[in-house]
Amino acid sequence: MVKRFVPLFGLFVALGMGVLPLRAQTIDSFPLAPPPDLPPPVVMPIETPKGALEAPAAPAPGEPAAPASATAVFKSVAPPASEVILPDRLTLESHPALISHGKGEWEKAYDQIREAVAKLKAAAEKSKLSVVGYPLTIFIETDNSGFTYDIMLPIAAASLPPPDLAGDIKLGETPTGKAIRFVHLASYDEIDGAYEQITAYLDAKDIIVKDAFIEEYLAFGEKSNSPETTINILVQPKK
Repeated sequence: MVKRFVPLFGLFVALGMGVLPLRAQTIDSFPLAPPPDLPPPVVMPIETPKGALEAPAAPAPGEPAAPASATAVFKSVAPPASEVILPDRLTLESHPALISHGKGEWEKAYDQIREAVAKLKAAAEKSKLSVVGYPLTIFIETDNSGFTYDIMLPIAAASLPPPDLAGDIKLGETPTGKAIRFVHLASYDEIDGAYEQITAYLDAKDIIVKDAFIEEYLAFGEKSNSPETTINILVQPKK
């Protein structure tokens, strides 16, 4: 069960059990190493995840080409984790996106997110929009029972708004600004443990972050307990 809670002015982000495979070491411009009293985080190699939302191979001669949204080269909001020391700091840049706004329940969070992403992909396909990035969820407000979200699918810039978007889907922009990125390499059922470690790290470093937090899905497991899941978790400092 996933159950995360972000109070209005606090750093408490998560409750539960789980694992956050990350590396927290010192980098030149942002000394992010945890203090000695924190347990060392688990280190895992970053490889191309199974189930990653990658562009398919080119069709064989005579076969119809895949739609533009399926053949787009996806780009993450963050550099490959294998090229940096985690957690790393970065600046998020704005990109056009299809957005689905709604409310979810923690017990059904994973399925609801997957369903919303599938709906956004179908809308992009119908409107002939090229998907260029991995899906994101911005958890705008949370409490013990559920959360309010914006789920986003980055697309190539369109000259005109698509005329046939569903009423609950709109055009917008992905988040911008400074962020700290962590990586979760385990099932979604275990993600609460990741947020526990993130909260401990932020508390130890005395970093105040915005209430809203972001998940970017590089790979979706079929179920919430599927280990073939890779997620960038991003928090944004208030200063």
